Parts: sequence; C-alpha cells; structure tokens
Amino acid sequence: MSDPVAPGVFDAAADIVDLYDRRSSDWIADRGAVLTEADRLWLDRFTASLAPGDTVLDVGCGSGRPMAAALLDRGFKVTGVDSSARLAAHAAADLPTGRFLQADMRTLKLGQTFAGVLAWHSLFHLSPEDQRLALPGLLAHCAPRSVVMFSSGPRLGHAMGEWRGEPLYHGSLEPGAYEAELAKHGFWIESGVRADDGSVWLARRDG
Repeated sequence: MSDPVAPGVFDAAADIVDLYDRRSSDWIADRGAVLTEADRLWLDRFTASLAPGDTVLDVGCGSGRPMAAALLDRGFKVTGVDSSARLAAHAAADLPTGRFLQADMRTLKLGQTFAGVLAWHSLFHLSPEDQRLALPGLLAHCAPRSVVMFSSGPRLGHAMGEWRGEPLYHGSLEPGAYEAELAKHGFWIESGVRADDGSVWLARRDG
C-alpha cells in the first residue's frame, strides 16, 4: 500500500463499481470458474465450523464463480451481493439455487444474519474511509455464532494495479483497525496471513 496518495487514485477508487459493471464479461472470463489452490485452502478453513444448510453471505460475489458456486456445492444456503448489477444478474441466472442481489457493501442492510460472512477479494477495493463504513455493517450481518473471512492489504494506504489496461484500485486499513473492529463485535481471530502482497482474516464468534 502506498501513501501519500498518487494522482488519480481517488478517481480509480470511485470508478471501481463502474469498471466491474462495464467490463463484466471480461471479468467473468478472467476470474474463471475454478477455485485456485489459495481459494480452496481458505474456503476449507472458512467452512470448517459450518454445517450443510447453514446460511452464508458472499459480499462482492461477482459472477458467483468460483466462490459462491463452491459454497452451494457444499450444501450451504448462499446469498451473494455485488455492486455490479450485471455481475449480480449473471450470478442469479447461472446459479439459480442461490440468491443474488445488486447491493453496495458500504450501505448493506439485508435485515437478516448469517452463519458465515465472506468478503473475498472485495472489501479491499474500497478506500480506507469507505472500509471504515462498510466493515461494521458486514459484521452486523453475522449471527451470534458465526464465522467471517475477508482479505485486505498489509497496511494503511492505497495501491494501484492495472487490469486489461484499466487502473485497478486497492485500499486497506491498518491491521490494528481490523483487529479492533472484530473484537468490538465479539470475534476472535482464528487464522490469518499478513504479507506484503495482501492479508487474510478469519475470525469466529462463539455466541
């Protein structure tokens, strides 16, 4: 993550929803339908304490593949949300046994809680300021006994990448901010990875 802010960073952050919406077909092709080794490893850890039939919220679900599809295959009741209307519609058509909605994770209010909440490679597309708004809302969708998993950057700041010639924004809070928000909502951190190319947080609440 880089600080101070380079020119164009805030424009790229503001454009992230439009980028995935107007390039939805490209994203579906590039993401693919098969779990990577890392996807499978962390999905196994995420689902270890869940039982078939449990409810899972996939935040930033994209096309629904591969993560939501894998969760459905394992017998979970999946609700997926994505800010891209096109990606959410694709997921709903492709995976009819799931429930898929267009919704902004910064203002998410579904009126229900879930045994598992997943934000895999999605929360980190928000600016630090927007993550401070979004994270409490995501945790509010967790049932009293639940598991949450999300990916983040390694430190507070912004990072710019490129995808198919387009600027691709990533942002992160400082690790202590994630730890504090999880603790505030009664979660303890079970597992995680802290690395320069990204971090993973897996936390549980015992109810």
